Amino acid sequence: MRLRIRHIPFWLSARAADRWAFRGGLVAIVLLLGAVWFIPSQRAPDAPVSAPSDSGKVDSGKIDTDKGALPPPPVGGDRAVVNRRPDRHIDTDLKNAILVHVPKSKPIRIVVLKDDPEGDQFSWEIDAFLRAEGYRVMPRLFFSMAAGGKVPSGTTIYPDENDSNIFVIRIGLNDRS
Repeated sequence: MRLRIRHIPFWLSARAADRWAFRGGLVAIVLLLGAVWFIPSQRAPDAPVSAPSDSGKVDSGKIDTDKGALPPPPVGGDRAVVNRRPDRHIDTDLKNAILVHVPKSKPIRIVVLKDDPEGDQFSWEIDAFLRAEGYRVMPRLFFSMAAGGKVPSGTTIYPDENDSNIFVIRIGLNDRS
């Protein structure tokens, strides 16, 4: 022992150890690249589509497509407004109405009142139900009413006036108290 340093063990200084370390490094790199390949990345957003336009239901000039971001919470003064209405959840009546009146062969467009986070959450539940039942769901749209227009309440199902092959589910304000 020179300068109180031990000799390197033979099994670590042998050429075979270097080969195994190199092979292990290659395997680690391949596994990391394989994990990157198989882990899904976020899907690129689709191009916005035009909303059904009819008098008073949808103002087509103010429609956004949903890109997965939640709208900012409504603010009143210096405090966030507290939602005093109970949250909506899809119930048996709505499920039956969709199953009975909307054919699975036609696509469905969900249209949600803009700046209504509770309505947006409700639209996600409807979207999940539709996809689970085998319906084809188009990208969701947001709408806002023209100044002085009556804000719709509740959930409405109707065929699109511009394209008879599309059914629209419009989600307005929560009318339950």
